[in-house]
Amino acid sequence: MAAASIYDLIKSRTVLFDGAMGTELMKRGLPQGVCPEEWNLSRPEALKEIHRSYYEAGADAVSTNSFGANRIKLASHGLEDRCHELNLAAARLAGEVRPAGKFVIGDIGPTGKFLKPQGEYTEAAFEEAFAAQAEGLAAGPVDFFLIETMFDLREALCAVRGIRSVSALPVFVSMTFDRTRRGFFTLMGDSVARCVEALETLGVPVIGANCTLAGSDLADCIGAMREMTSKPLIAQPNAGKPELTGGDEVVYSQSVEDFVKDVPKLIDSGANIVGGCCGTNPEYIRKAAAALKRL
Repeated sequence: MAAASIYDLIKSRTVLFDGAMGTELMKRGLPQGVCPEEWNLSRPEALKEIHRSYYEAGADAVSTNSFGANRIKLASHGLEDRCHELNLAAARLAGEVRPAGKFVIGDIGPTGKFLKPQGEYTEAAFEEAFAAQAEGLAAGPVDFFLIETMFDLREALCAVRGIRSVSALPVFVSMTFDRTRRGFFTLMGDSVARCVEALETLGVPVIGANCTLAGSDLADCIGAMREMTSKPLIAQPNAGKPELTGGDEVVYSQSVEDFVKDVPKLIDSGANIVGGCCGTNPEYIRKAAAALKRL
């Protein structure tokens, strides 16, 4: 499938991405502390089942199981030397179950580390780590990249530059914001305005926000972004707030019905692409797809 056709789809209607990966892996028995991306090699059928379920739920595009598959993060599991192999497998597994007319997203999350002076890493080191990850995903292949859940604008820009150094595929960026009395800011203090300006300057074609916020708050965040840009916007909210059960299991406060009620607000606020983040599953995406059809 031609990667450029994702732009045609965005122009024609609201696009639906998938929901959480981690939630589905844990349902299938992923133990705490185990590298999720290692399952691309040891449990490939589980991954294909997850991808297939999101496609069948109505997602136009699903994300590879590669959120933490950069060398820096993989090093905490002793898997940094298998970066290419893990990302290649991630892309191939999603591609093997992709229906005609659908897309595979090369999913790229943060390193979990900090740039100098807060941390020990240089921008060059981050760029190299993201480039190596992108090479594996592009070889899969994927249709485009989504840099997501970024809480540091500098790291997001490193990811864009790193990916572009090895691939000509489109690169989308989704930041994660907290709501404060002064507005929406990332963990590192980056405002919506600063993020939009920097990403536009770098020529990122599609931007947005995901994680941390539930639908209503994220809709307000998207509204703030829409005031500053005409670019297509991504909105992937959490299913409410995370809560610990008596058995130390994390559950999310929003039911499927409550989550879907926020979909029209996301679109009214300016979102061109919607999906789910933490706590969502194929049922959330199925109901979101039905809501989009009604709209």
